[in-house]
Amino acid sequence: MPQTRQSEPLLTQTASEKFNLIDLIPMYDGGESLGIRRFLEKINDVANLGKWSNDKKVTILKLKFAGIAEEFFLSDPTHGHLTKYNDIARILINRFEKAVPLSTRLQLFSSCIQGSSESVQEFAARINKLGTQIFQSGNSAQNTAVRNANDQLLQSRLISGLRNDIRRYVLARDPIYLDESISAALIEEQNMKLNQITNDENPSQTETLVISALTNKLEEINLKVGRLQETSSVTARKTGGDLFNRRETVFKCFYCGIQGHRQANCRKKEVGRT
Repeated sequence: MPQTRQSEPLLTQTASEKFNLIDLIPMYDGGESLGIRRFLEKINDVANLGKWSNDKKVTILKLKFAGIAEEFFLSDPTHGHLTKYNDIARILINRFEKAVPLSTRLQLFSSCIQGSSESVQEFAARINKLGTQIFQSGNSAQNTAVRNANDQLLQSRLISGLRNDIRRYVLARDPIYLDESISAALIEEQNMKLNQITNDENPSQTETLVISALTNKLEEINLKVGRLQETSSVTARKTGGDLFNRRETVFKCFYCGIQGHRQANCRKKEVGRT
């Protein structure tokens, strides 16, 4: 029928699209050329694109095994009973992820210090990540006493690694818990930012005050000179002799520098004040 013929290309296209999505995922043989986490990320990305179910992700994951990875998965009968994608992914990560030696992790943790441009929040997150890799590298099931001891070590390393100015503030508060230490460090960090903003603004304020003081002093001097000029003019008129020998006094404004008026009558000065 016409409807059947029209629907066949659509079904073929859909199957082709699904096949192409699977081709986007490379084979994984357990080698170092493709890390296990990157391989799993590719599967998740393609699965999200194709809206795959958990069962479909598990099936395709198994189909993409090769070499050592395939041998590892098939060698343990218990692996065949795993039905959750995340459970299989966790086993693969534990087996194939290149582990950093414990001695290296301890060295990184003990020498961890806050960078010059690193915020308290970033530094605390880095400390916590390193500590988690050390304390929970084995069994994650820990009792309360062990967790408290780990938190004490994290707190000690955090305070020791803080910048000097922030560390002094935190030590003065004598925090008991890790969260209290982080909160105190965040408060001091914020105070330092506010002080820096204030210090950056002070030079501009000082410059404005100096300019204002100099302007007022200049106006005061101009007024004194103007009064002296007026006094000299009056004295000259009183002692000048007959009309033919008198010279008309020409006033010069000490504010704008233009002759013909005094500073007290300067229009530019009045405009400047408004």
